[in-house]
Parts: sequence; structure tokens; C-alpha cells
Amino acid sequence: MDITFTYVSNRQHDIVLMDLSSWCYLLGGNPGLEDKAAAVFSREDPQWYPARQSIRLEPKGKSLRDEESLQLLPVGTTATLYFKDLGPQIGWTMVFLIEYTGPLFIYFVFYFRMPFIYGLDDRFTTSRHPVVNLACICHSFHYIKRLIETIFVHRFSHGTMPLRSIVKNCFYYWGFAAWLAYYINHPLYTPPSYGQKQVNIALIMFLTCEAGNFSIHLALSNLRRGGKS
Repeated sequence: MDITFTYVSNRQHDIVLMDLSSWCYLLGGNPGLEDKAAAVFSREDPQWYPARQSIRLEPKGKSLRDEESLQLLPVGTTATLYFKDLGPQIGWTMVFLIEYTGPLFIYFVFYFRMPFIYGLDDRFTTSRHPVVNLACICHSFHYIKRLIETIFVHRFSHGTMPLRSIVKNCFYYWGFAAWLAYYINHPLYTPPSYGQKQVNIALIMFLTCEAGNFSIHLALSNLRRGGKS
């Protein structure tokens, strides 16, 4: 089988990276095609480590799965495979740790009413309503739970994601935490209209949802035992 590798970028161009032994390596049985191609490209240029590589049959097609064999692909005697550099990658465990650690600390910036946020108005020196303290406990509990799940519960079918995506992900989690914390911890915050009964009902709902959320994460983790997706 004749094989051409084309580098997929803003300007496509063929690249010749492989000698005869490399082609034979790709035509073998195990491990899978994706792992083999990744190993070859990594050997040619260390910056192309396996996690940032994508091997495809079409320039804009889906990446080939590792378990696919070159002989079984829908190609003739001449095959063109497309190599795409996915860019720097970051592990999903680290992604989650960054996403969830941010809101935990951002909330406390508002909870302690830093002067650069709310100012130094005398009206802002009043003590917090008990429900504000409870909200801080619930918020902290949620993200501490998520951090613990990330370390001990979650199993990821894909090891990494593009590093550039971390900014978008953090903007959502960190921004929403700041928006939420600003109003809940504002010195002019007023307690719930229906008093303690409303607070108690909301607390029960929060704990129920947290328990359900944990049970789902645990169930999904058990489905991926042994590294299977």
C-alpha cells in the first residue's frame, strides 16, 4: 500500500517523515494505528507528542480511533492520511482542578467584602446575615466535593484537551462564581422573603441535588473501570 501523509494547517502541504521501517510499523497488528502513528511522529519531532496529534482520512474528518487497523480502512491501494497538530494539550484532571479551585477562592474575595469591591461606605460595615454564611458553606462544599471527585472518582476516556480551551472553561466557572458571590455577599443584601422556612427548604433541595450529583458521577466512573470509555 502506498501512503501519503498530508499536514493539515492553514496551508496544506505534504510532509515526508517516514522511512520503510515506519511504514511497516504502521501496517502491523498491535498496538493500534493511532498509537503507532503518534509514536512515529513523536520520534521525528518531539513537539508532536501523541496527545496533540490527530490522524484522519479527510482533512476535516474525524480522528481515527486507536483500535482501527490500516488494512481495514476504506481506502484502495493508495491512501492519503491527514495529520493535524491539535496544539499544546492539558490533562483533564488538571483542567478540572483549575476550573474548580478558582470559584472556591474567588467567592471568598467577595465574602470577606474586600474594600476594592464594595467600597468603604459606613453602611457596608454591618455583620452578615446568617443565610449569607450558609450560602458560603454550601458554595465551598460544592466545589470541594468536585475537587475530591476529580482526584478520586472521575475517569476520563480522553486524556487531554487543547490548552487554549482552558481560558474559555475558566471564564465560565470563574465568571459565574464572581457574579453569584457579588450579589449574595453584598452589604445591602436582604434575606429571603419567606424567612427561615424558605432557607430550610432550599438547603434540603441543595443537599438532595448534591447527593444525586455525586451518585451519577460515581455511576459513570464505574462504567469506565479498566480505562474503557
